[in-house]
Amino acid sequence: MKDFNPSIGDLHNQDLVLYEVISGSVAYGLNTQDSDEDIRGYYHVPINFRNGLGKVADQVNDQKNDVVFYNLKRAFDLLMTANPNQIELLWIPKDCVRIYNKEVMDELIANRDLFISKAAYYSHFQYAKSQISRAKGRNKWVNNPKPKDPPKKEDFCWIISLGQYLYCINALENFDVQPSVMPVRPSELKNIDLSKYNCAKLEHVENIYRLYFYGDEAKGVFRGNSCQIVCESIPKEDEWNRLEHLLIYNEQTYERAHKDWKEYWKWMANRNEKRWIDQEKGILDFDAKNMSHCLRLMLSSKNILEHGYPIVRFDGENQKLLMDIKSGKVEYKKIMEMVESLQKEIETLVEKTKIPEEVDFEAINKLYIHLNQLAQKSVT
Repeated sequence: MKDFNPSIGDLHNQDLVLYEVISGSVAYGLNTQDSDEDIRGYYHVPINFRNGLGKVADQVNDQKNDVVFYNLKRAFDLLMTANPNQIELLWIPKDCVRIYNKEVMDELIANRDLFISKAAYYSHFQYAKSQISRAKGRNKWVNNPKPKDPPKKEDFCWIISLGQYLYCINALENFDVQPSVMPVRPSELKNIDLSKYNCAKLEHVENIYRLYFYGDEAKGVFRGNSCQIVCESIPKEDEWNRLEHLLIYNEQTYERAHKDWKEYWKWMANRNEKRWIDQEKGILDFDAKNMSHCLRLMLSSKNILEHGYPIVRFDGENQKLLMDIKSGKVEYKKIMEMVESLQKEIETLVEKTKIPEEVDFEAINKLYIHLNQLAQKSVT
């Protein structure tokens, strides 16, 4: 049995799309002329793949994740954890719906309350709080751009020169003067070429190695793209006449720096440039869009506790407030005051809400089986 890993085109050509909607700022009523269009939806996995041994793609997406389709199993898994992005798809405004398999989706929409529990409140609330840290975190990337070249492992290496130590001892013994350099102090690599050395791990300590000079015969300390140092077995006769330095390699810091570099350039490749103009000009010191998301999710969380469903499309005063935040018209301090006020309201509502503590797994499982049966009939 082959794996089921279709493209977006395959889903449409084979009529496997059950649900396709415009999500994001258009659905929220918060879009501007510069907003991206996000497409989300569900697709059906044919029964011969669903029941076979082949791997089935959880989701199908384009390169930038502007278009994402989830198979029903994956959608239900996320819905049962009250994933905010999934929950909102079941309450999406009708003017955002592009494809709608009536048999399947009528049944799912009719039972969407099954996915509302206190878990939905918590997920919305926690996601809202995460937007606050992201609002400040992305700003660090704006103000501290990464170079085009990746960090070098050698920049995270330090040397303790045994020759320097011996020089200091010799100076003290023979000249009775204080040397100009201090003994046993790590220094930068400078002109030391690590490809000319073999190394061995220094016992009982982390990240410290002995360096032995072998010139053109050396195998080198680093090999290929690996971030790890490759150690060699050093012959006894070489221990005295080839040992030159101790090498300190901060591998964890290098890995972190390399990860940050990769994430920065991934963000640069996929970002909407117009979104970051104010930050790059120094007008704002936070990502206004993330803070708009924060308030939006908190208002939706409050509505879940009060009325049992999320808010997707905003209008009136709340729409104006969110648009003002998104456009940078509201100060960060004022936004945080609103966040704190909403948090107190929500904490009070948690005690009074009538929504269940958790979802009914048995009922959801029956619904999932039934929807697959309906989908199978509709595509055959």
